[in-house]
Amino acid sequence: MVAPAEPILASTLWTLHRMVQDQTISKPASRPRRLPTGLSSLDLALEGGLDYGSISCISAETNSGAGDIMLAALISHMLSEPEATATVIDITLAFDLRRLHGKLAHALQFHGRDIKEAMTILGRLKIMKVFDFVGLTESVVEVRESLESSGTYSPPHVLKQAAPRSTVGDSEDEDEMLDVPTLPSPAPQNKPKDISSPSLLIIDSISQIAAPLIKSNHVQGQALLTSFMRSLAHLSRTHRLCTLLLNGTTTYSQSKEDTPSIFSSCALRPALGKTFAYMLDLHLLVHAIPNTAADARRVYGNKHEGKGEQEAGLVEVIEVLQDRHGSRVDKWTALTLDTSSNLAELL
Repeated sequence: MVAPAEPILASTLWTLHRMVQDQTISKPASRPRRLPTGLSSLDLALEGGLDYGSISCISAETNSGAGDIMLAALISHMLSEPEATATVIDITLAFDLRRLHGKLAHALQFHGRDIKEAMTILGRLKIMKVFDFVGLTESVVEVRESLESSGTYSPPHVLKQAAPRSTVGDSEDEDEMLDVPTLPSPAPQNKPKDISSPSLLIIDSISQIAAPLIKSNHVQGQALLTSFMRSLAHLSRTHRLCTLLLNGTTTYSQSKEDTPSIFSSCALRPALGKTFAYMLDLHLLVHAIPNTAADARRVYGNKHEGKGEQEAGLVEVIEVLQDRHGSRVDKWTALTLDTSSNLAELL
């Protein structure tokens, strides 16, 4: 039979409550650490960048600027500290390592560092190729084990117990054993770190694996996705991991539902539905809009011909759809593509 819980005095609960309140007032809440993306206008809209210890998601079309934002955040993270590590789970099988090396070398040169350091920095990056949902979960488990073994997680110290004896000894034997001094347990070799090295996890793209599961069996697919996202959220908060997901988009008729975007011309909706969106801490939407009024007339006036967007100048808009722990919702910025097809600040 299970014993009932011991009663607690109301005065004890009230005293503890007052102590917590006093500590909260005396120690103001510290601002959460954030990862700058390296794009000044985007970092300004995000009030510093992406959050460590939470899940951020970028929903965008395939050939959009989301890939450039991902690479910019990855490079910024790898250059933040000498021990910073990152893992990229590549589901699309299209991760361009050569392009990453070129951008990293350019960033090193911009900061006045030797471009030969690029290979050393890439040694702290893991790239995992995944083909199905089982492989995705196994990759995340491998990331968790790597974080725990690297010192970012320290299990509680367990006292060493004496080995069990096979026979019961006499009382004289027991007295002799009491006279033998006990040896102190050896100190742990690796001391837990107070401040762990920052880690980044990128999954590109989660909709490519989850969308077919939801389409074939909606209930089972949503259940698997929800369980996976809860585990990912626990991992991110436990190890102060900055998790960045890339997600696809779908188009819809604006006459049926309200658009999630603050731009009335945007007909994109993040993939995987509203249940997935509720499990995110920060959600960004990337879409293209005409740069000028003349470009807008070319795009919307020649839509029936199918060539308006090719002739008009477009800019990539990044807007915040959801922010669980802040007030960044509806903030946005616009970036353009330079001659090398990379995202750049608007002049």
